[in-house]
Amino acid sequence: MLKHFSALAVVLAIASPAAAQYSARRNGDDIQLEDAKNKTLVTIKPSAGNLASEMKVNGQDVLRAQGIPVLAPWANRLDEQAFWANGKRYAFDMTLGNVNGAVPLHGFLQRTDQWQVVEMKQDGKSAWVTSRLDVYKHPEWMKQWPFAHTIEMTHRLQDGVLEVHTKITNMSADPMPVAIGFHPYYQLTDSLRADWTVTVPARRDGCSTTRNCPPAKRNPLRSFSPTARGRSRTTTWMTCSAI
Repeated sequence: MLKHFSALAVVLAIASPAAAQYSARRNGDDIQLEDAKNKTLVTIKPSAGNLASEMKVNGQDVLRAQGIPVLAPWANRLDEQAFWANGKRYAFDMTLGNVNGAVPLHGFLQRTDQWQVVEMKQDGKSAWVTSRLDVYKHPEWMKQWPFAHTIEMTHRLQDGVLEVHTKITNMSADPMPVAIGFHPYYQLTDSLRADWTVTVPARRDGCSTTRNCPPAKRNPLRSFSPTARGRSRTTTWMTCSAI
């Protein structure tokens, strides 16, 4: 009897696979990416603007409650209730309610529940989820930003690092202005702020206007030099482009 039991134990030990480092799974409406080796867990909320809402490292969340919202179809402030593209002024319809204020800020897609998960996988190198937003299918968005396009985002967790790859497909006949961005809200859970330095790979910089809008004139940025408190000496802006 003992010999049979020993043989069974050996067979079971050989058949049991090693625990996978990466996993991608659903948790209700959320998607969770996990890197077990680096003790990192990321939560994505496709039904809440595709928000990266949580990033736990060693059990501590390095993001505040606001997470990392997506700013689209534009990031930052506009100096009027309109924008210019291809030599034409496009005025917002303020009666729709999805664009607000005298200085419109950060687009109007942060809270949409229309993101669709198109892929969720893991392999031996990473875990990832890809979601797509079909902007062109929504008349209330096309009224404000009349460029048919889709936005596809892939959140990938690899070696304890979260990378976000963004692909925008312009389906309209005219070039589309692109100035999307992300707004990460970090928090320090196990160290002092003075111990950290943040580096931004910006290409141009310029001083903001009196309404805190991006400047019309920008200069090449040779280096990014934070002060002792971690704030930039100049306000740095991303370079806009068109697709």
